[in-house]
Amino acid sequence: MNLIKDISTDVFEDEVMRSPIPVFIDFHATWCGPCKAIMPMLEDVAREYEGEVRIVKIDIEAEPELATRFGIRAVPTFVLIHKGEEKERPRGILTRGNMSALLEGYLEGGQ
Repeated sequence: MNLIKDISTDVFEDEVMRSPIPVFIDFHATWCGPCKAIMPMLEDVAREYEGEVRIVKIDIEAEPELATRFGIRAVPTFVLIHKGEEKERPRGILTRGNMSALLEGYLEGGQ
């Protein structure tokens, strides 16, 4: 089962902005080498935080409205949404430790 869901504009509000748990968005492109390289790490993080954090992907070419809404100018760019608000926006390749540290701050009882 794939724990990372591709999100489109038509489900964005329900799946991301109204999510009861933090949502970590991976803005990516199919042609982006670094985006492909981090997928195994994202899948690992999705397994570790299953039920606590939702990880979703948004293809900037397939969903240009969302890319524009968030001002995405480079990929990969990550956006953490918690309680309907943008909380974090790391860019580029993250280490596994960086990603875990970022997410840990928003788990139950966090910010």
